[in-house]
Amino acid sequence: MERGMMSEAKTIQEVFFLRCMACLSIVLLHAIDRIYGHVNTVPELITLLLTFGTPAFVFISEFVISRSYPIHTPRKFWEKRLKYILLPYVFFGIFYALSKAIEDWLFQQASFFQTFFTLVWRHLLIGDFQGYFILIIFQFYLLHMLFQRYIHRFDPKWVIAISLIVNILYLGIFNFTEIPNTPVLQYIWLQGHWLLFLGWIFYFSVAYYCGRNYQRFIQWLVKRQFWIYLFTLIYSLIPLVLTYKDILVVHSSKRIDMIFFTLSMILTLYLLAHKIKNIPYSIVRISKYSFGIYLLHPFFMGVMIIGISKIPLLNHSMLGMIFLFIGSIGLSIITTYLLNKVPGGAFFIGKIGIGSRPDKSVSLTQVNV
Repeated sequence: MERGMMSEAKTIQEVFFLRCMACLSIVLLHAIDRIYGHVNTVPELITLLLTFGTPAFVFISEFVISRSYPIHTPRKFWEKRLKYILLPYVFFGIFYALSKAIEDWLFQQASFFQTFFTLVWRHLLIGDFQGYFILIIFQFYLLHMLFQRYIHRFDPKWVIAISLIVNILYLGIFNFTEIPNTPVLQYIWLQGHWLLFLGWIFYFSVAYYCGRNYQRFIQWLVKRQFWIYLFTLIYSLIPLVLTYKDILVVHSSKRIDMIFFTLSMILTLYLLAHKIKNIPYSIVRISKYSFGIYLLHPFFMGVMIIGISKIPLLNHSMLGMIFLFIGSIGLSIITTYLLNKVPGGAFFIGKIGIGSRPDKSVSLTQVNV
């Protein structure tokens, strides 16, 4: 999520790979869901593991900030993030409210204005759309400053351990307690609790110390690569078994068991990227456009699925899923590129991230941009 700001300081090239994989996982799980729906099938179980992408973005965002600003943040820290992250959040909150209001008005004869204004305040104030993740990120910007000023004085092991306990207890409330009957509490239990930073605090804490102590993090990673691979495999099986046994039925990254799989998956991907001598530019390109892809792909999928549903060859098929996956990524990249060519367009879609020249791959030995 920190693509556009990474030129402010040092850049770690492995982040391109990790961000690309996180972005692709989110788009792929949405493509699978569009084609196959919410049914207890093999594709649906696959989407459960693909949900690691959202918390991976939490890790990436804090990792980059902590690596770039271990002591203090620059004066224009907030200015750039307000212009190129929060403004796009507001714009797309209104845009998706508008598109949904038009859809309901045309096909369900619903009141356009009532639907539009209801969705606008829900989108912008409580993040009740795809962009909710941005509100979480801004909470972590504040928390990063708190860690810089006070928390860094404490033993990292204790901070991470306490963060894990808090994260587990917080998610446990919504994972294992009965959903209340009142509408407001039902909303909080089903999705409203996603918005509070406590549901992501463990990823943030780990990322803070990994970025702040980058060289030690890499040494630790390389020394324990066998165990990282092994635990990634083990932790990938646990959510599948718990889902199959109907112990945890919600397919979401906000499950207790997904905490351990997500972190191990992040470490595995980072380790794999660290072993690659040159990252292909195609991966860098997706990383550069990941914010635009994140914001735009649900819209393009919604438009494309209308045509796909009318074509037997594509409807409810692997081919249709691939078409949605590739098409939404391509259209999102093109739209992001064009909007960034328009004066002020970056305020609507965010800045395109940094990367190498199109004719070269990215060397992992490069650190400064």
